[in-house]
Amino acid sequence: MTKKIFYLFVLILLGGGFFLINVGRVYAQAGRSLTIIPPKFDGLFANPGDTAVETLRVRNDSDTPVTYGIKIEDFTTSGEEGQVVLEEGESDKNFSLASWIEMETSDIVLQPLEERTISFVINVPRNAEPGGHYASILFQSTAEQIPGNAAVAQRVGSLVLLRVSGNVDENAELLTFSTPNYQKSGPITFSMRVENKGNVHIQPQGTIIIKNMFGKKVAEIPLDSRNVLPGAVRKMDTVWNQERLLGRYTATLISQYGEGAKKNTLSAAINFTVASPIAIVLIVGGVIAVLGILIFMVAGWGRMSKAMKIIATGK
Repeated sequence: MTKKIFYLFVLILLGGGFFLINVGRVYAQAGRSLTIIPPKFDGLFANPGDTAVETLRVRNDSDTPVTYGIKIEDFTTSGEEGQVVLEEGESDKNFSLASWIEMETSDIVLQPLEERTISFVINVPRNAEPGGHYASILFQSTAEQIPGNAAVAQRVGSLVLLRVSGNVDENAELLTFSTPNYQKSGPITFSMRVENKGNVHIQPQGTIIIKNMFGKKVAEIPLDSRNVLPGAVRKMDTVWNQERLLGRYTATLISQYGEGAKKNTLSAAINFTVASPIAIVLIVGGVIAVLGILIFMVAGWGRMSKAMKIIATGK
C-alpha cells in the first residue's frame, strides 16, 4: 500500500510539472502574436514644412482578442550589430522624430486573426534640422497576469527613418574589410565595418568580386547591406556560399552610398587562402616528389655524360 501511494504521488508531481511547463509555453507564444507590416519605413523623404501621410498594417495572429496601446518613441542604435534602443524622453533633438508623428488612434482592439490598416501623419516643422530623424511606432498589449507567472506585456514596433532635405552631410568611412587569412573550407564570411560621420542614415550598396590566383573572376556576390545611423559604427557580414575551394583568392569590395547624383564610394581589397589540411599534405607531398624526380634526373644525366666521355676518350 505504501508503494502504491508513493507511485501515485510521483505521477501527480510529474503531471503537475507537465501542466506548468505547457502553460508557460502557451503564454510565451501569446507574447509573440502581433505582426506589423512593414516592420521598417526606411525610404521616407520630406522637405521642411511638409506633411506626409503613411499607413501600416497590424495583424493579431493569436486566437484571443487583444488590446494594444500605441506610443511613439525616438530611437537610436547601440553596438555594431545595430541593436535598437528606445530613447524614451532623452533623445537627441537633432535626430528626433517622435513629436512630429500623429496616429489616427491611440489604441486598438484586434479580434483573433484580424488585420487592420492604421494611418499616421508626419508633420515636418518649417525649421526642421536637415538630415536623418528616427522614431518607432510601438504597439503594447495590456499586461496579463497568470497565476504563478509574472505579468508580461507584448511590445512590438515599426521603425520610421525620415530624411529631411537641406544641408545634408553624407560622410562615411570604411574602417575594416576582412576575412580570416587562412581557412580550411568554405563558405567564406566577409566582414565590413562602416562608421557614419554624417547627419543622415546611409545604406551602402555594392558587390564583392572574387578572383582566383590566376586573376580569373570566380564569383561576384551582392553586399548584404544595412542602415547605418549618424554617429554609429555598423558591422555587416556577407557570405560567399561556396564550399569546395582551394588556393589563393583576392576579394575586392566595391560599395557606394548616398542619395545625391554623385555617389560616395567605399572600396578595399584583401587576400585569403583556402585549403584543407589534406590538400596541403598532398600539395607538399607532390612538390617534394617532383623535386626528387628532378634531382634524380639531373644527377642521372651527369653520370651518363661522364660515362659517354670515358667511352669516347678511352680514359
